[in-house]
Amino acid sequence: MLPDETRDPPVWRGIVPIAARIYGTAVLATACLVLFADSPVRAASKPPQFLRSCTIAPPDPAPLFALPGGSKSAAKTDDDDDEDGGEDGDDESPRGFVSPNAGTCIAVSGSVNAGLQRDDYKANALARATGQVPENATSFPLSASFRIETGRMLADGHYLATAFGFSMDTNSEGGSDLTMSEASVTFGAFAFGLTGSRFDFWAGDDFAFIGRIPSRTVALIGYGRQLTEQLSLSLSVEDASADRRTVLPAGGYRMPDGVARLLYEQGGLTLHGAVAAREVPGANSSRVGRAAIIGATWEQKLLERPLTLTAQIAGAIDAAPYIGSKLDQRTAFSVLTGDLTTRGWSGVVAVGREWTDEWSSNAYVSRYRLSIPNLSGLSGRIQIDRVAANMVWAPIKGLRLGLEGSLAWQKLDIAGNARAASLSGRQSSAQIFIERSF
Repeated sequence: MLPDETRDPPVWRGIVPIAARIYGTAVLATACLVLFADSPVRAASKPPQFLRSCTIAPPDPAPLFALPGGSKSAAKTDDDDDEDGGEDGDDESPRGFVSPNAGTCIAVSGSVNAGLQRDDYKANALARATGQVPENATSFPLSASFRIETGRMLADGHYLATAFGFSMDTNSEGGSDLTMSEASVTFGAFAFGLTGSRFDFWAGDDFAFIGRIPSRTVALIGYGRQLTEQLSLSLSVEDASADRRTVLPAGGYRMPDGVARLLYEQGGLTLHGAVAAREVPGANSSRVGRAAIIGATWEQKLLERPLTLTAQIAGAIDAAPYIGSKLDQRTAFSVLTGDLTTRGWSGVVAVGREWTDEWSSNAYVSRYRLSIPNLSGLSGRIQIDRVAANMVWAPIKGLRLGLEGSLAWQKLDIAGNARAASLSGRQSSAQIFIERSF
């Protein structure tokens, strides 16, 4: 037996058995409750959720001058694709995923382009006398892009989408430039943020030389409305100062640009027409620059293979950023200052052809003309004629290998500008490239 000081007092001898009985009864009651009452709880529990695939596709807005029709879902799931009969194989809408407990479709995409390029320059003695004519060179250009976008239909029926993207390309000094290409929000018919100008049409994305240069990015507040089933109207206020390659005024406050666009899409035909107005502050008074563009794309099958024809022409007065391709702008903007009076136009004709499922080719010719009047009556000028073509092999989806060549004839005559003189001449370029997109 235990010593007397370790025995339970008499009062505990009656309480402990009672407490033990109460504890045992509680455990038994809990077990019975779980056994007989837990089945409805289990039936009501949700199964585990996983990532679901989706497609970011803005809804079809009801036309202003037509009877309202049904709109597409902002994010289609695989079940929706099955109901559609699987006929969306050629749909270029971004595909992404819907995370558990979320109704937002998220898509991630990007590309990496690397190549081996050879550039040759032919210039007259006057241009070479400046000492700034580039030497013939072999380079290894590299560019990359990355984009995240989301789309969701809200409970009130409005469509909400966001997009964020940036690009990186090597520069002439051998370094790399990182450029934000997009950071925008779309809510219903309104759009805000950094994005491409509503004025632009042909971008030349099928060509490696142009595709490596970041698109012109503007800070934008825009409104879009579907007028008919085929015709849409876009109105926007844009600030071109967001683009580091844009010609800017010499100083002072400048009102944002105003852009109006009409877009017609019917079958394989797309027509694009836009006008823009911008304030150009000067030393004594401001003046209004204006620009206009007309573009068209026609897509049809020739001998059972796709053929695409594109043409555009643009003109501008005191609005040089609105004409020319990205290659033309990169050359012209390097010698222009913001307070110059300019008048010019540009045009391009491009053709694309798919020969087989793996082989395709593209070609274009373009012309750029910009005059720079001054008070002395003499006029500076920039003239650029360009022709380019490529052949592309795409053995699998997302992989392209190609050979591309271009010729450019440039004449830049601006009094007192040695940099302009050094760019005059003929430049020929050829490259082999490989591009991987995801």
